[in-house]
Amino acid sequence: MKNEMTNEMTVALAKVIKDAAAKDASGKLVAGEYPVDFTVRVKGSLKKGENYESEIVAKADPWLLLAAALSMLNGVSMDALVVRAELAKEELVDSLKLKAAEAIQKIKATTKTPCAGKVTTKLAVELL
Repeated sequence: MKNEMTNEMTVALAKVIKDAAAKDASGKLVAGEYPVDFTVRVKGSLKKGENYESEIVAKADPWLLLAAALSMLNGVSMDALVVRAELAKEELVDSLKLKAAEAIQKIKATTKTPCAGKVTTKLAVELL
């Protein structure tokens, strides 16, 4: 049992190395096999927040809304819509933007997802 890592140790070790640093170091390695044997000391604290729900906007499918709108048009109307969009990027009426935002919010609302509480840390690493 003494040599087994606790959940706290595992999370601290995973958090202490930032993703960007790990990716950078990995990119600098040349192909091959490397022996690894080192000791580090990780000291500090970690805090786990409460679980929560959040709208995960990336899960929203705006293409669904566009596909539904386009399916209601004939070929000529669809072509006209594309031309209008290209010509009027800066001219779209605010009320239309508001209606579009409301429609997108309805789609986003379906993305509410349970999320694990955030983990924040104050850790230092010392190579021994």
